[in-house]
This record gives sequence, structure tokens and C-alpha cells, in this order.
Amino acid sequence: MNVDAMATRISVLGRALPMRILIVDDDELELALLADRVAAAGFEVARAASGAEALRLLGEQWFPVVITVMDGIAFTQALRARGTDDTYVIMLTLRESNLDYERGYFAGVDDYLTKKLPDTELFARVHAAFNTLALRRTLKETRAQLVSGAPVDAESGAFNAPETLQRLNSEVRRAQRYGRMLSVMTISVRALDSAHAAGGGAELQVVIQSIRNTIRTHIDWVGRITEPPAAAVFGVVLPEASPVDGPAIKERLRAALSRSSPSLGFDFGLASLERGGAGKQVEASELVGVAELCRVCSGHAGPAQLSAVQRSVASGVTIACRHGYVVESHCTFKSKVSLSEQRSA
Repeated sequence: MNVDAMATRISVLGRALPMRILIVDDDELELALLADRVAAAGFEVARAASGAEALRLLGEQWFPVVITVMDGIAFTQALRARGTDDTYVIMLTLRESNLDYERGYFAGVDDYLTKKLPDTELFARVHAAFNTLALRRTLKETRAQLVSGAPVDAESGAFNAPETLQRLNSEVRRAQRYGRMLSVMTISVRALDSAHAAGGGAELQVVIQSIRNTIRTHIDWVGRITEPPAAAVFGVVLPEASPVDGPAIKERLRAALSRSSPSLGFDFGLASLERGGAGKQVEASELVGVAELCRVCSGHAGPAQLSAVQRSVASGVTIACRHGYVVESHCTFKSKVSLSEQRSA
């Protein structure tokens, strides 16, 4: 894997991780003091007075980092026994304590710090913990890609339809788990000249390359939604993008595709996770399905918009024309406003 690509991915994942820390200590005063220090540094903090309570909280909500002030080896062993490897455990100790560090590391403790550590060093190590988690996730994804072989569509060079849905499901789970935004833009390819058949391999490869040149490198990605011989429809997956971002992204893609493939026409649809990612668990197929209903909609009130809105509400997916239960009669995503006009608006 390219070093620059990995560094970019680590940076993105590091920003995407919820800055949430669980502090475990059976001393109420020490627990309160440390929790206040950590909260003052901008972290979201939860407290547990025992290892059992900490395990219960970890079963209800994911905490990327746990700081345990008690002898947390037994707690860490119980946590790792659950198969939890995406939580970084820091154990605070007295400087003069005589701990079995080897036993702790073997149990799954990631780092040891002393209680009297100044804030600057403490929070430097905490931020390093979040970066380490991002690195672990990047390496895990890389290994998964090597094992899977990353199946691609022979015509276009994008991920094929089954691989696209599998990867999108992973993106959805991650976004909902972290409470982050995620959008999918579907793009259909059609011939402008009725005598010309769209969808040849060379043409689709130009389309995919143009999309890749326009979206964010190592963050956004594109895969095929339909399988040959069906007409080509692609999905552009946009982590951290909301429906508000959709019109500008669409216009950039439309401009790039018009330049690279002037004989082809393109239709766009957009669907996003509800803000906050909480609530109903969304399937990748539902996200794509709503985006496809958006794609065939004119952007004006009518049966097509009604179908898109109804499925959007039922599936916990949002579209650009719907804000809660309020629906705009004219959809900004479907308008062909120029980028300069959008920036001046």
C-alpha cells in the first residue's frame, strides 16, 4: 500500500473516531479528578467505578480509549476475551509501583502511564492512542482487501456490484457506529445520440477515471451498482458528506464528465444517512434504493418525488428535498445551478 495513501487514510480515520474516553477507578475522588482533567481537554468522558461496570458500559457503547487507574489486568483480559480489539487500554500506575508489565501487555494493555504525569504528556499519549487505532483499522482494511482480491467490474474498472454493496455496508456500519454522515450518489450513463449505444468498456473506463479524478483521493470511492448487461449505474460513496454538500459535488462531477465524455449523458441521485447516524440500522441496499428513486425524480412535486420521500422516511435515509418531515417542492439537488452561483448564494 502506498505510504501517502496510508497516511491520508489514518488521518481521515483519526478524525472520524469519536473522541470518547472511558475512565475506570474504584476511588471516587481520583475518578472525578481525572475525568475533569480529560473533559477539560475536549474529550467526551464516561466514568466507571469498577471493571464490571466498565464492561457493561462498553457493551452499550463503543469507547475507543479506556483509561483504568485500578489494577486493570483482569478487566483487560475480560475485555479482550470478548474479541474487542478496537479499544485502546491505558493503565495509570503509581511511579513506585512494582507491576508485572509483561503480564499486562500479554493481557492486552496497550500502554502504561504514571498518575503524576503532566497534562501535556498525558494528552499527547492519548492522541497517540487514537492515531494507533486509526493505523490498526487501516492495516485491517488493507489485509481484508488483499484477501478478497478486491473484485472489479471488467468493463469499467470500478468495484463490481457485489463488492460495492459489501464495502458500502461496512461504510454504513462505521458511520452509524461513530455518528458520522455518509452519502451515496448514484450516476447512470446514457447515450445522447439514440443511434449510439452507451456503455462500451472503453467509454466506461473514461467515466470512472473522470469520477476518480474529481472525488477526494483515498476517502471517496466508486463502484458499480448494476451488473452487465444492465445499463451502467455507478455509486459514488462519500464519507462525511451530507445532502447539503450534494448539489456542489454533483455539479463538479457533471462538469468533469461532460468534458471527458461529451457523447454521454448522466443522471444523478443522492441519499444520505440521517444526521447523527443513530436510530434504525440502515442497509446498503436501502441507501442505494433511495438514491435511485432520487435519480429518476424530476425534482418537482409529483408521484416520483412522493415515492422517494416515502421510502426515505421508511428506511431512515434522507434526501436533499426532505428535512425531517418537511418536503421542498423544488429540490436543490436536481437544479442545475452553477458552482459560482452556489458559492455566491
